[in-house]
Amino acid sequence: MLARVRRWGNSLAVRLQKSATDASGISEGDLVKVTVVKVATGAGIDLSTLPVIRDPDPKASVNHDRYLYEARS
Repeated sequence: MLARVRRWGNSLAVRLQKSATDASGISEGDLVKVTVVKVATGAGIDLSTLPVIRDPDPKASVNHDRYLYEARS
């Protein structure tokens, strides 16, 4: 799974897709080990399908669920 790093308040965050958490049995509050591999741009991987929030509202990253899931409904 590829994920884009986004700002969430004053922090950076990586969201995990529900399908990935269901498949691995991860749930909220679980301790997980994260291995970071930065994907070089132009490495033949299409990142254009990853969800992106573009909103002039400075609080958009705090309310990201609303922006991502209302658009798909």
